[in-house]
Amino acid sequence: MNRVDWRSPGAYEDLRSLDAPGFAWEYLRRNADFLQERSELERTARQGALDPAELAAFTRRWACDFLSTAETSRPGSVLWAPHALPSVIALTKVPAELADPKFRLPPLSLDPSLAAGNGERLVERRGAVFRVHIDEAGAEPPAVLLPLDQLFEIRATAAIRLWRGLIGRNPGPNPAALSKARRDRLILALRALDGRLEGASYRDIARVLFGLGDGAERGWKSHDIRDRTIRLVRFGLGMIRGGYRRLLIHPYRRRS
Repeated sequence: MNRVDWRSPGAYEDLRSLDAPGFAWEYLRRNADFLQERSELERTARQGALDPAELAAFTRRWACDFLSTAETSRPGSVLWAPHALPSVIALTKVPAELADPKFRLPPLSLDPSLAAGNGERLVERRGAVFRVHIDEAGAEPPAVLLPLDQLFEIRATAAIRLWRGLIGRNPGPNPAALSKARRDRLILALRALDGRLEGASYRDIARVLFGLGDGAERGWKSHDIRDRTIRLVRFGLGMIRGGYRRLLIHPYRRRS
């Protein structure tokens, strides 16, 4: 991946508009194993010999669709696997005994040009973009599949936002949006991580991120800034090694 200048706060300014899945991509794309596997698949794809089993294994391992993770991919264009991103809305055909024509909504009219692959579509309503997974061809009138699990509230919220958009109402705030404090911490950790991946020492990272002064330099080994810097780098490393998946289920907080 193209490295940004971790010493410059302005180089990360665009990230302040990202939601939780957007930050998940920023961390994953710094994972060396992910980059190597993606590069190998890209070579195979150029030879026209992609194996569906390899693509499925890639998706299971990294929780995203290979074809959406090119070097130039923007965070919003990455397709996370439905099992990893509970805000994907799974649609199926409503059982006949539950359908009442009086309350039926207009057809979704899914635009084929917005196909996201693997039976998925992007639906845009009133400025909000939703990902829907079509469980059954020709699912009209549609019903929503909601697994009754610990992520039920996130799934239900996504479905309600889609419903509000379909009836012409404002879908409401994006539940995947992060607080300013959390965005600031994620960006600071990315800068610390990028510095470390570039070979910078903890002390150099502390100088850049926290303005480590001469007094702190003399007592570096026992200084709280040293501990803070190390924790920040370790946090970033944990995020690229799988912690990014926690961002996909934001705002769910319980540890599994």
